[in-house]
Amino acid sequence: MNDFTNLLLAASQTLGTLLEVANALEVEPKLVYRWMAGFERPSPANVTVYKARLLELRIATRAEAGHPHRRRFDPRAA
Repeated sequence: MNDFTNLLLAASQTLGTLLEVANALEVEPKLVYRWMAGFERPSPANVTVYKARLLELRIATRAEAGHPHRRRFDPRAA
């Protein structure tokens, strides 16, 4: 379970906020905060699904990341 918390932390650092992590996992943000604090734990079946999603997010974000000093570009804003 400790690695799940570490994955949540790494995903929040990669995505920027815990809100984006909650959106990616399709759960309420307060659940992510409670999981990070250790007040609640998701069911074991959900943990495996969430771990897989978090790992996919980290890999996808690394693959699409450009130069680290460039700002993100939002094509919808252009």
